[in-house]
Amino acid sequence: MDTNLDTYSITELRHNTRKLLEKASEKGYVYLLRNSKTEAALVDIEYLNALRSAYEDYTDTLEFDLTVKQKRVPLSVYKRSRKIRK
Repeated sequence: MDTNLDTYSITELRHNTRKLLEKASEKGYVYLLRNSKTEAALVDIEYLNALRSAYEDYTDTLEFDLTVKQKRVPLSVYKRSRKIRK
């Protein structure tokens, strides 16, 4: 993970919140460090919404793939097995 350019300490977040929000808005996200370790990310809301939408599309694709693999039963056979009238 390339965190060299967009990493800020939690202390810097406390003192320069507006600056970090602007950086996150420009780039989409910035990393936050605690004790020199990447602890969290500050993410622009538009970037977050795009990620959520992409993830939803991905899970929909997985669900569709599972559905396609299911065994198909003709409607007439299903109705007979359930004794459903027309």
